[in-house]
Amino acid sequence: MKKTFTINISGSIFHIDEDAYEKLQKYLHMLNRHFGAVIEGQEILQDIEARIAELLIEKTSNKVEVITDVMVDEVIARMGKPEDFMEPGEEEASAKTQAEAPLEGEQKMRRRLYRDGDSRVLGGVCSGMGAYFNIDLVILRVIFVLAFFLSAGTAMIVYIVLWIAVPKAKTTAQRLEMKGKEATVSNIEKSIKEEMNEVGENYNKFMNSPSNDKGQSRIERFGDVVTSVLKVVLRVVVLLFGAALIIGGIAGLIGFVTSIAVGHSIMHGGPWNFGWDSDINMTGLLEHFVSPGAYTISLIAISVLIGIPILLILFVGTKLLFRYKTNNKLIGLGTFGLWLVALITLIVVSVNQVGNFGKQTSQTITQKVDCTTCKTIYLETTDDLYESMIEDHISLDRMKIAMVKGKEKLLGHPRFTVEKSSTGEYLLLIKKRARGSSTEDAQKNVEQIEYNFSQKDSTLKFDPYYFLKENSKWREQEVSMILKVPEGKSVYLNNNLTEIIYDIENVDNMWDGDMVGKTWTMTADGLALKKDTLSIKK
Repeated sequence: MKKTFTINISGSIFHIDEDAYEKLQKYLHMLNRHFGAVIEGQEILQDIEARIAELLIEKTSNKVEVITDVMVDEVIARMGKPEDFMEPGEEEASAKTQAEAPLEGEQKMRRRLYRDGDSRVLGGVCSGMGAYFNIDLVILRVIFVLAFFLSAGTAMIVYIVLWIAVPKAKTTAQRLEMKGKEATVSNIEKSIKEEMNEVGENYNKFMNSPSNDKGQSRIERFGDVVTSVLKVVLRVVVLLFGAALIIGGIAGLIGFVTSIAVGHSIMHGGPWNFGWDSDINMTGLLEHFVSPGAYTISLIAISVLIGIPILLILFVGTKLLFRYKTNNKLIGLGTFGLWLVALITLIVVSVNQVGNFGKQTSQTITQKVDCTTCKTIYLETTDDLYESMIEDHISLDRMKIAMVKGKEKLLGHPRFTVEKSSTGEYLLLIKKRARGSSTEDAQKNVEQIEYNFSQKDSTLKFDPYYFLKENSKWREQEVSMILKVPEGKSVYLNNNLTEIIYDIENVDNMWDGDMVGKTWTMTADGLALKKDTLSIKK
């Protein structure tokens, strides 16, 4: 049993036995030693390997078949044995022998139609057909032009079809096959050398021709003219750009100074609202997030961060427009240092304020609903007295800002749901939650939450909002309520509960908004719609 190897030749994978592998490796090594030193050697070797891969694919019939040493011998015989190209003077004799007497078992090389990309005008169809039929290329092109006019354009359609259908001769082996020559090592080497020589001769003729000298002189003169024009255009562009910077800088400076002079923050509406609604008082809004000291420091830092770039724009614009020289680097470095200090200060203050949300705590109050004889509890909210006072364009999660007696007040909708009671009694759980820089700070923020509800007989009335005490900061305060209902008892959800109910699970899988205006009974499986009667509290 022989060992087998998996090899890659020109991007194709083959399985080859040990003897064939050694023979093919030796052959490729000889080729590399012979062609590796010449300038076009790598291109020759690539084309030879591509041709060897094509022959091996033919031998294996595109199936997973192990290559044997017999197959390698046949490939070497077709490509040319080492003695055919290793020794000087033998190349011509070998090429002549191959041309006159094909190897035993080998068929004479047949031509194949390709498009010739090296001699193309459009797609290389005519040049490829000329090589295939061994006809002068000029004659074919004349015939095609005549056919185009005589056939009223039909010949162009035929040409396009051939352009699409006929493959292009990309490799040296394909170009040899197009001319009816065997893609042997000698022929591949000869073809590539001829192409290299042709390119070199054409380049030398062009560089040594008198027209090239005249062309170079014209190009130099044309380049001088273009350079002069570009210099003028560039200068005009620089002047226009400088003027635009000055106008923009002056407008920015006037707006900046005016905004401060009239006693408003640069963050309050007007031209400095950065895309916010012009009705939003950014100053008042920020006061709900940060402490007064942090707000003042941040305001100064932002003023410096905006003011210095405006002055820089003015400086660059005037320098471009009037082209004056400045050598005082101390002012520039000092201004840049001040800007960096303002930036660092703003970052530090911002990080410190973000730390106010680092910890979270909650407080839960459980209260018994005094209604032991009630079969149904009626739930509703009190009248909404703040709806017209709320600034709709500002929302902090479920919280909003209302203008009450000339002062801003933070308020939010609580979340209300219903669950099954395990004690046989109606229980109301009120959970308040907030964040802070520490657990103690978060607890203080919880205590800043105000929320009220009332009970009268079998009716529970909930306030539609919870409030934050005066001067309290927003720290993601939330209020959630859970009404525990014993099994067999019912609740009626009034229509005005829509704003506060949140994800009430029920066996009917009904959406929260559709649950209002109906009576629900707590069963062993959960809250179920009472279908025999719909109680309506008046």
